[in-house]
Amino acid sequence: MKMFKKSMSILLVAMMLLASFTLCSFAADDVKVSLRIEGIDKCLFYGDVTVPADATAYDALLKADEKDDSLTVVSSASIYGAYITSINGITAGTYTTMKWDGWSYMVDGVSPEVGVSAYKVEDGDVIVMYYGDPWNTGMQYPVINTEKLSDGIISFTSMDTVYDESWNAVTKEVPVTGYTLTWGYNGKTVEITPDENGVCKIPYKYLTIGEHTVQIEKYDAKTGLPTVLRYAPDFSVTIDIFDYIEAFFNMIFDFIKSIFYK
Repeated sequence: MKMFKKSMSILLVAMMLLASFTLCSFAADDVKVSLRIEGIDKCLFYGDVTVPADATAYDALLKADEKDDSLTVVSSASIYGAYITSINGITAGTYTTMKWDGWSYMVDGVSPEVGVSAYKVEDGDVIVMYYGDPWNTGMQYPVINTEKLSDGIISFTSMDTVYDESWNAVTKEVPVTGYTLTWGYNGKTVEITPDENGVCKIPYKYLTIGEHTVQIEKYDAKTGLPTVLRYAPDFSVTIDIFDYIEAFFNMIFDFIKSIFYK
């Protein structure tokens, strides 16, 4: 009898270990991706999504839809796989006369050459789904320049595809102009308009020590569609004590110049 109980105990322990190993194996097969969905004038979803290792970017969208009650993703079948027709009522082909507007996506800052249901996600992927008309009204993907932040200066560039006289596609770095910058400071925000070259001058009183949220927006005057891809809601830059001191002396210097060099 003792031998039977001992055998049963060993069997139960073995089964528990096997179950634990199986659960860990399944968990190891999951991947976590960051997903952000940008609508016309606001972010519709931003967070991490866990999907199976063989999942696609489309699966990540469906998982976000399942996870968030405020999100509704609608798709249709096409020869290229699933096509995203609508997210939260923002429906492809309804904002321009040519009906080229719709949902596009990027992964780690690059536009994949396959449809959303054909792209296999990897652990740590950063996926951005966004609405616009890149082929008609245009879309820029701004990269921030903070080299002169201690002077209160911020600018943005974008790698845009342009065409030469022979219609050959050329990728060129160009400044982003005509946008609105929303600068966060001390729990508040202020909108700043850049000059004609796309350079923003942030007043010294807004250059406080610590993190500052940064958002950039630009919309087509005719359609209202975005023509720059907004940043994530938590995107920020940091001003340290050295930047702050330098900004203070720059302000004093600018003030002196304004007096003696009118």
